[in-house]
Parts: sequence; C-alpha cells; structure tokens
Amino acid sequence: MSVKKWLLGFLAALLGGVVLLAACNVIVDPFGVFGDRFFQWYAYDMTQNPRVAKIAYLDQHYQDYNAYVIGSSKASSLSVEALNAYTGDRYYNMTWYGGDLLDEAQLAAYLVEHYQVEHILLTIDPESASLYDQGSQSDLRQAMHGKVCGESGLLFYGRYLFANLGYAWDKLVSRLDAGYLPDDSTVYVPETGVYDKTLRDSSPIQDMASYLAYEGMATTLAPASMDYIDEAISAIQQIKDLCDQNGIGFTMVGVPVSQAEFSAYPREGVEEFWTRAAQIDDFYAFWGNNSINGDLRYFYDVQHFRNNAGAMVLATLFDDASVYVPEGFGALTTAENVAEVIQAAYAQGEGGEELTAQVPILMYHSFTDREDEVSGTTVLASDFEAQLQALRDAGYTSVSYQQLIDFVTQGTDLPDKPVVITIDDGYRNNLELAAPLLEQYGFTANIAVIGVSVGKSTYKDTGQPITPHFSLEEALPWVQRGVLTLTTHSYDMHQVAALDGEGCRQGVLQMEGESEQAYVAALTQDYLQARQQLEEAVGETCPVYTYPNGLCSPLSEVVLQELGVQVSVTTQSGANQLLKGAQQSLYQLRRLTVEGGLTAQALLERIEESLQAIQ
Repeated sequence: MSVKKWLLGFLAALLGGVVLLAACNVIVDPFGVFGDRFFQWYAYDMTQNPRVAKIAYLDQHYQDYNAYVIGSSKASSLSVEALNAYTGDRYYNMTWYGGDLLDEAQLAAYLVEHYQVEHILLTIDPESASLYDQGSQSDLRQAMHGKVCGESGLLFYGRYLFANLGYAWDKLVSRLDAGYLPDDSTVYVPETGVYDKTLRDSSPIQDMASYLAYEGMATTLAPASMDYIDEAISAIQQIKDLCDQNGIGFTMVGVPVSQAEFSAYPREGVEEFWTRAAQIDDFYAFWGNNSINGDLRYFYDVQHFRNNAGAMVLATLFDDASVYVPEGFGALTTAENVAEVIQAAYAQGEGGEELTAQVPILMYHSFTDREDEVSGTTVLASDFEAQLQALRDAGYTSVSYQQLIDFVTQGTDLPDKPVVITIDDGYRNNLELAAPLLEQYGFTANIAVIGVSVGKSTYKDTGQPITPHFSLEEALPWVQRGVLTLTTHSYDMHQVAALDGEGCRQGVLQMEGESEQAYVAALTQDYLQARQQLEEAVGETCPVYTYPNGLCSPLSEVVLQELGVQVSVTTQSGANQLLKGAQQSLYQLRRLTVEGGLTAQALLERIEESLQAIQ
C-alpha cells in the first residue's frame, strides 16, 4: 500500500470516528443539549447539568409555563403545584446547583426574551453574595447554555457534540440500572424542575442524634466570605428592572437558612446585603433566629431546607391559614424596618412555641386471663389493668394517631404526657379482655388488623387453628364508643413461613427474584385491599400502616407515602420526638414492646428511659 493510500485510509477512519462520536453524543445526548429526542430521559440530563438541560427542555415545552422560580438549589423546595394553586399561574422551577446571581440574571433575561413570562419569583440568601461568576464554559457539568450566556453556538454545541464518550456510556449504564426510586443520576423532576425528594423524605427523623447519624450530616460550615455584595445587588436590581419594564410580576424571597449556615457568614456582610436588598423591593426573609432554623430536622442537610419548610414559606407569602406555620417564622422586610428585622434575626430566642413532643408508643399483641398462657407476646389481663392504673396515676394520657397527625400538620398541641397504646394483629381477646379495661380507665388504643385473618380462627385455607381474630363487626361498637381505632397491619403480608411455605414474604420486604415493578404492584394492591376492607366496615380510617414484623425499606416507605399513608409504624424500640410542620417525623415510628410478665413499675421505667434517650 502506498503512503498516499495509507494516509487517505487513516484520514477516512479518523473522520468516521469523529462522525460516530458526534452521532453517539447526539443520540444518547447525556446532557440533554440536543433535546434528548431519542431517550427523553430529562431527569438524567438535568442532573448532569440543569443549566443546559432545563433550557433544552423548555425550548420544547415552554408553552406549558408562564411563571418561573429562579434561584439556587435551595429554591427546589418551593412547590410548583402549591404556587400554581395560590396564583393561578403555571410555574416552572429553574433551580440549579449553586447560587450565582450572574447566571440567574442572564437566565431571567433569556426567559423574558424567548418565552411568555407573567411572574418571576427570585430566591436569595446570604450565599447569594458569596458566589458570583463561578461557572466555566469548559466544564460540561457547570456550563451555562450558550443561548443564555451569549456564547457562540458553534463553540457551545461543538463542545457537547465531541464530548468524551464516557458521558454517553454513563447514561446508558444508568438507564439500565434505573429503578423506581430516584438515585444520584436522577435527582430532578423534569415536568416541574424541582428535586425529587421522595427518597429523602422517607428518612426517619424521630430524634436529632439518630437523624444526624442516619444521614451522616455535618452540623457546621466553615466561615464563608461575602465578597460579591455589590455584584449580587446589581444582579437583583437587573432582574427587578427587567420585570418592571416588561410588566412582569416580581417576588423576592429570602428562603430559610439553617442556623449552622447562617452563622458561617460575617454579620456585617449579611446586614449590608439584607439592607441593600430591601431597598430594591420588600421581601419575606426566613433567615436568622426564627422558629425552625435551629433544628436541622427541618433541613435535608445544613444548606437545604425541607419541602415541608418550603410549604410554610409559601403559606406565609400567600397568607394560607390551612398550612401550619410556627410562630416567629419569617419577617416581611422593607426599607423602613430592615434594621429592626435584622436585629431580631440575631437575637437569642426566648420562649415561643414548643415545636416538639415526646411520644412513647406501647405495643401489645394478645391478652389472657390464665397465668399459664402468659408468654412473650401474651399479657395477663390483670397485669394490663395494673399497667393502665400506673399510667393514669403517673399522669399519662392516651392519644390517637390522628392526634399525632394533627400535632405535626396543624400544630395542635398534645397533652403533657401523651402515650399511644397499640395492639397488633386483631385477636378476639383484644375485645374480650383489653377493650373493657381501656374503657374503664379512660384510655384508647389502636388495633392494627391483619386483613386476611379478620374474623378467622384458622389460618387462611390451611385449616390450621390459630388464636381467633375478631370480625370488624364485633369491633365496631368499640370504635363507635371511641375506645378503639382500627388501622391496617397489611391485608396479607403478615405471613408465617411455617404455614405459607415456599415463597413466603418477610413482612412487606421485596422477595428474592421479585422485580421492582411486581413488588410495587403487590404492595399497592395489598394496601388498597386492606384500606377498602376497613372503610367498608367502620368508615374512614386513619392513614396509618403498621409494618408486619416491623420490617420496612426505603422503597416500601415511598410507595406507601404515595398511596396516602401519613404514619408508618415499626417495632424498633424507643420513643419518638415529633416535630410540628415536619411530616417525616411521623414515619417509621418506634414502639416499646410490652411482653408478658412485665410489671407496671417496670413499664413506667422503660417509658422514662426511652424518653430520656431522645432528649
């Protein structure tokens, strides 16, 4: 082969490789720059670089929106659905990584020029003055869309057209691994632009220490400078002027900042930024020493407040009394009162509303009036009576799950020493022995029934005798008198290996070899069947799910929450610290097992120890 032919062949191969590289990046489109026409996996694209992927997405769907939330990643916890309900607009949340106001000013200008915009909601916080012009167009994960920042289209698209094939490969692998739950490669909800917090909202937050350990969360931030106050204020003014000049509504919000983050910024910098922002426009500020910022359970991490806190923010903005908002949460800042508001933000809190409640939950199963039948899960009726007497004498008041829900979601206070009495499975002896004693001593209890065993004295279709279970008709009079409430312990996921044989499920956990899709369908069907059974017999029931054998998983939590469950209950030992306004404090509740032979005094001591452990 001649040198000329070899060279032509080499050039042809090189050109072919370049064409294949470009074709792969267009087809797989790992950053969504080209509209992701083939995969349409926008959740992945936005996770890789929301600055470019959201613009590409909106170029296809901009007709669906007429209002925009602009801000750092904190802004993600402002619900688009809630904003739409409050305003009648159609919001899209443009939240992205970092709080660079240069990027946000450029974005606002692009939105107004290219789309229909009726309103812009801009979020700010002290971080807004500590970051400016931080991006790099050469960094594919951080670059602004070329159409937004004014970069040459040839340079911008060329960079993604000939990007490393590793990006496309990662998208293909992630697609194969994608499951029901969001993961690190799919943190956005494309249709609204917000972070997908379903998995984060399944984390247990019953007390601070266990929550911090579970999340591996830091509790401090290194001191941060605020070197870009002039630039940040100028960018805010640009966005405000842009809205005014185009007849566009403008709202600025100082979103919640944890005390841990707030204290990392120099006070003089915060005061200057806050004061100058108030000269531009009035705005609600949720910074500083307010009701929730000192408790990190209102935050996903030190720098990001929970969706529940976001709901409080919007309820404050739109004066929605139906959403619980604690006293002292947020302050309307104006040019006239800014000094006073700042002073209050740095003042040490005194008194105020108590936002937590310590709640022990007792777990019983079966009762007997014969001493020879007392066992690990069977309690002698006379011992139960002594325990009720001791609880009453110690000042405890029984409360229902609905009262716990009302405390968290409405801020309705609980009695001084609340206790929840629960009974699992639904044995007939619960009605014969326990219910009369509960009524006699002025207590109530919740019974979590196994749907498939209701009214049965044999196990399913095996003919195997079991401890008789009451029928719902038998329980109804006790429910009507307010002595008992009934909730579900599953319809048929409380299985027994010795009786169910092979394929027995362990609680609600996914079985070996069971696909995620099949598991979600099975759990959904089981819960809906159990709920329908209870509703048909006793009317509307409290949305509580008591896990069979106490076993649960992040997937079971997410599925049940999507089905409307507001309280989930385990067998993990301990008491619970509920938090007003934080729905997550009602999930994976702990309980204290009351076994046969436990004395009344020992029960009181167990309760006290569990309460001290969460202080």
